Amino acid sequence: MEILENYRDNEQLRNEFFLFTKKVFPSIGFDEWYRRGFWKVEYVPYSIVEDGRIASNVSMSRMTILVDGVPVRGAQVGTVGTLPEYRGRGYSRILMEHVLGKYESETDFIFLFANETVLDFYPKFGFEAREEVNFVSKSDIPRSAYAARRLDIGSESDFAIIARLVEGRRDLTRLFGARSYGFITLWHVLNIFPRHLLYLPESDIIIIASEAQGCLHVWDVIYGEPFEIFSVLLRIIERNDITSIMYHFPPDVLNFDYDETEVDTDSGLFVRGSFGLKGRQFKFPVTAQT
Repeated sequence: MEILENYRDNEQLRNEFFLFTKKVFPSIGFDEWYRRGFWKVEYVPYSIVEDGRIASNVSMSRMTILVDGVPVRGAQVGTVGTLPEYRGRGYSRILMEHVLGKYESETDFIFLFANETVLDFYPKFGFEAREEVNFVSKSDIPRSAYAARRLDIGSESDFAIIARLVEGRRDLTRLFGARSYGFITLWHVLNIFPRHLLYLPESDIIIIASEAQGCLHVWDVIYGEPFEIFSVLLRIIERNDITSIMYHFPPDVLNFDYDETEVDTDSGLFVRGSFGLKGRQFKFPVTAQT
């Protein structure tokens, strides 16, 4: 058993990583993300390898994090998992101790987003759970004046629009946000939101949004120039049965109005290290999460 790291450019290990992630996380993939050139040096896997197979993994992404508008050095934990046949051997613990030893002296804080099955695992390593909220508007819902075009990630020209705007995007939030995380956003584009990319050519803005049970979920807004969000929303709403809008980011930058907040019970945010914002309501950008 050995721990291997930072093997992006090793074809054999890279392909083993692709096989590993498909087995542990069947609904997502990393191969196309790599093929399109978005696996950047900031994303580093740390893997336990046995007999040439990746048995367990913890990945780290170095990021510039904004906390109340101040840039700090951050690292995000992600892609944590172990193949079923290797579970129960403490491999995730070994890897967590390994990466924390490498990163804690080089960063201001480390954070992650856990699923509900491992919420009792991360506090063992000094992580503390933090509450996130979504921001909900139930009044003054704009009437539909749909004018958006759905982007096709299979189209070379459409993907060029996505990559260009992601590269030059402005801050979505400065309360608890990030900068220069386009490589993560493009993973979400390929895996999570490929059918929810709404483009407004006249404004040169991409809104990642979906409609469900009368609610418009606004997951991300990718833009380069200032704009008025109400005038944008009416052009992405397809039907007039929308009764609420849920913003999955706070209003500190885009200045939208909201009526209430809802605790994001699916968040699973854990933080280790110096982190303020006590008593503040925030939501880390969805497309910056690993």
